[in-house]
Amino acid sequence: MVTEYGAVNLFGKSIQERVVAMITIAHPQFREELFEKAKKLGYIGPERNLGEAARAVYPVQLESTINIDGEKVTIRPAKPVDERRIQEHYYSLPKEDVLSRFFCQKTIFGRPEMESRSNVDYINDLTLVAVVGEFGFSKVVAVAESMKLKDINMTEVAFSVSKEYQGKGLGKIFLKKLAAAARANGVSGLMAYTFPSNKAMISLFKTLPYKVKTRYEDGDLILSCKFNELA
Repeated sequence: MVTEYGAVNLFGKSIQERVVAMITIAHPQFREELFEKAKKLGYIGPERNLGEAARAVYPVQLESTINIDGEKVTIRPAKPVDERRIQEHYYSLPKEDVLSRFFCQKTIFGRPEMESRSNVDYINDLTLVAVVGEFGFSKVVAVAESMKLKDINMTEVAFSVSKEYQGKGLGKIFLKKLAAAARANGVSGLMAYTFPSNKAMISLFKTLPYKVKTRYEDGDLILSCKFNELA
């Protein structure tokens, strides 16, 4: 769609993204009024402000494509259409990987839980997926999630990678992208909860160019780093 104030691609967007995109290309004189009306109609959360919502449009800059063993792997922010693919990914994980990711032996990954991972605002919560396969038949082989902890201005991150794609560098790419997104949104650093035995996660955090701190809480290991503290 092209308007007097620019072009906007609405294909594949959620309702909130479409509404925000249309508001941001409206005449500046009417944007605040349109935004308030959209909030009253329930298209945009009541806690959002125009500046934040405008930045929450799908972050295309986080998309990239890599080659793993001759296979094309697309890494991108999750979209609402990924709900089922993310659910299938979790169901495909070995029991030990489910335990490592969720700290319990989950056997059910319900739709509301999956919806919260695929329908994100890209500011306070962000999910990245690694996708393989042709359009219409693609599957998610890895998921990276982040959630902003507003009280301490840190972003908590978590990862899961299908067995056959582990050790291929996906975690490192995910972490780098999540760090870049957090910094761009004014977050002070990253943190992750893991088992002390999860050497892969510990090694992954240490690939960041920041000073990594560790502490224990109820038997779990907490990794953290601040963007203003270089290694």
